[in-house]
Amino acid sequence: MMKKYLINCDVVLSTGQSIFSQSLQSRLSFRYLPALLFLLMLSSLVSAVQLSTNDRGQVLIFPYYTVNNNLNTAYTVVNTTDQPKAIKLTFREGDAGLRVLSFDVYLSAFDVWTGIMGPTTSTFQGHVGEDSGLHASADASCAPYLHKFSQEFLPFEIEQDLVFSNKSMSRARHGYFEVIEMGVLTGEAAAHATHNSTGEPAACFALQASWDDDEWDFDPLSEPTGGLQGTAFIVNVAEGLSMSYDAIAIDHFWDQQGIHSSPGSALPDLGSGSTESRVLLDDGRLAISEWDSGFQAVSAVLMHTEVINEYALDSIVAGKTEWVVTFPTKHHHVNVNNSQNPTPFTQRWNGLQSCDEFELGIWDREAQKDPPFTCGGVTCPPRPPAPELCYATNVLTFRLPQPGTPSSISDILGAEKNILMGGPSLSHATENGWARLTFDVGHHVLNPSSGTGYLGLPVTGFSAQQFTNAAAGEGLLAQYGNIHRHKGRVTLAGQN
Repeated sequence: MMKKYLINCDVVLSTGQSIFSQSLQSRLSFRYLPALLFLLMLSSLVSAVQLSTNDRGQVLIFPYYTVNNNLNTAYTVVNTTDQPKAIKLTFREGDAGLRVLSFDVYLSAFDVWTGIMGPTTSTFQGHVGEDSGLHASADASCAPYLHKFSQEFLPFEIEQDLVFSNKSMSRARHGYFEVIEMGVLTGEAAAHATHNSTGEPAACFALQASWDDDEWDFDPLSEPTGGLQGTAFIVNVAEGLSMSYDAIAIDHFWDQQGIHSSPGSALPDLGSGSTESRVLLDDGRLAISEWDSGFQAVSAVLMHTEVINEYALDSIVAGKTEWVVTFPTKHHHVNVNNSQNPTPFTQRWNGLQSCDEFELGIWDREAQKDPPFTCGGVTCPPRPPAPELCYATNVLTFRLPQPGTPSSISDILGAEKNILMGGPSLSHATENGWARLTFDVGHHVLNPSSGTGYLGLPVTGFSAQQFTNAAAGEGLLAQYGNIHRHKGRVTLAGQN
């Protein structure tokens, strides 16, 4: 099968005649060959992992949840198709991306699954009284074995981390989660999952009972077809504030058949899908790559050398800004049990952290920027250390220059390990602007087994902003908030 890894749709292919037999060529008009070959090539790329162009797909990545600061995180997963589906939900703690909860949901056609996370203290042996989180749902859709109304996050993978690591359940107070379609239900299983006239699954008990012997007793699932979309809501009940964001959707994740696993199984995960990736570049070309593993293909479509977003710290409305920077595939790359090199990351997880340096440029709204570090004297002070991103989920807190020692807890999301970032310290600088986080392209590269490589790191996330209007009328609750998804720059290896 012919493969071309960097395709310009305006280029006529001229090398494809070799895949046709002479007898077939003799029956075809030569003038139709370029079009036929192009269609054949596109059909061979259907299974290539790619970011969805319409926010619906076979996989959803939610880059952040938190139950810190007495916050709740609610979410929805929508099946926009007329097919009943089996999906796997996996929640990962923010330090190393270890699982703290996973379960299956059987969605009816046109169904919606909803859930919410909140703070709690652990009751598990060895963790009693530790800060933790729980998941709850009042949704009627079938979720076998899940304690819907109160499911604590689980400590088992955290306990299996390195001996000298932090094994506290407080690691689970923030993180991210993923939703993966396992396939389309058929036959009797489809009928059991389909909601009846009262809005309840026809026979959820039968679907759950089929897993009693850890074996699926119904017809195999058919191939995943996508069509999932998702939204999350970070809710501050005490302050009457909710901020929402859309999940990152990935399409064509599966080669063909998905993996249908029992509730609680670690699979499927972001490494279970196709090993081919497809990225639409700014100039209209398709960059296509073949990788050694499925998680590298997912990393490829998330690779960026820069992360760009805005900040707003306006004093008059008590402006606050925090950035969430999440690496959804980092645990696949840096886990000590992974025999491969940690690239594009530079360090393996050592039980406490896995750090990569970055450079942050900050400009206010009038293009003001602190001057770079310089020294013209004989003896220079030490250069400030480069900031680092050390976890699967990182929070950057933007603050105006101020005297004293700022709180170590982030203001909006309540993150304990947040990285403090100051706006321009120039006296005439405005209190708002934009920033650019840049990865050192000399140290971060993802090379494929064939095709196009990328510089940077596989990153996603958003900027969260909160404002309080103290001058609002008496009795009015004047809290405002918004979330903006990060923008960035895709850089091909060898073209930085």
